[in-house]
Amino acid sequence: MPLSLALLVGVARPILAASCPTPGSFVIPDDALPATKAAIGQRALTMMVLGGAATLGAPAHGSEFTYPSRLAARLTAEFPGLKVNVVVRAVSLQPDADVQKKLDADLAAAKPALVIWGPGASAAGRGDDLDTFIGDVSDTVGKIRSAGADLILMTLQYAPSVARVVNLYPYRGAVLRVGEDAAVPILDRYELMRFWSDNDFLDLDATEADERVKVARKLYDCMAEVLAESIAGAVR
Repeated sequence: MPLSLALLVGVARPILAASCPTPGSFVIPDDALPATKAAIGQRALTMMVLGGAATLGAPAHGSEFTYPSRLAARLTAEFPGLKVNVVVRAVSLQPDADVQKKLDADLAAAKPALVIWGPGASAAGRGDDLDTFIGDVSDTVGKIRSAGADLILMTLQYAPSVARVVNLYPYRGAVLRVGEDAAVPILDRYELMRFWSDNDFLDLDATEADERVKVARKLYDCMAEVLAESIAGAVR
C-alpha cells in the first residue's frame, strides 16, 4: 500500500533547506496521481489543503513558512515553469463531519488536481467515537475522489507532550485504515514526527517562544521536502 504524498501550496519561495533525515522512503505509485501529473504537464497545478492552524502559518509566524508554501516552492524548483495555485481551507477544531458541508462548493469552485488532508487531531482531542470518525473520513474521501481530484491523506501530528495526555494513536490507525481501504496514498505524519522527536532532530515540546517558531519552520520545511520528493517521483 502506498505510503506518501502531500500537496499544497504557497506562493512565497524561501531558500530551500538541507536534507532532513527520515526512517525510510515514502514512495507513491506511478499511477496514483493522474490528475496531478496532467496538471504539472500543463505547467498549472491547483492544490487544495484541508487542515488547521498549521496550514495558515500560526505556529511558524507566517504563511510563507507553512508546509503548503514550502511544498509549492519545492515543486516550482523541481518543475521549471510550473505555476502553483494554492487553496487553503482551514477547518481547525471542527468535527470532520462539518468539513463535508462546504466541501462540494469548495471543490467545484477551486477544481483542484490535488487535495491533501490530515484529519484526526480535533477528533482525538474531543475523544470522538472511532467508528463515527472513520465513517466521516470515508465519506469525505469519496467526495474528493468523485470530484476528479487526486487525494493524499496524512495521519495526525505527533508531539510527546500531547501524546501523554491525548490518546492519538487510535485516530492515526483509523486514518491509515480509511486510506488503505480506499487505496489512497498516505503520509504517516505521526510516525515521521515521532522519528524526528525520538532522534533529537526536532524538539517538538520546545517551550521558549522563539525556539518554538524555529522548530515549526524546520518541521514544515522537512515535511515539504518529503512530500515534494514523493510527488515528483510519482509524476515523472
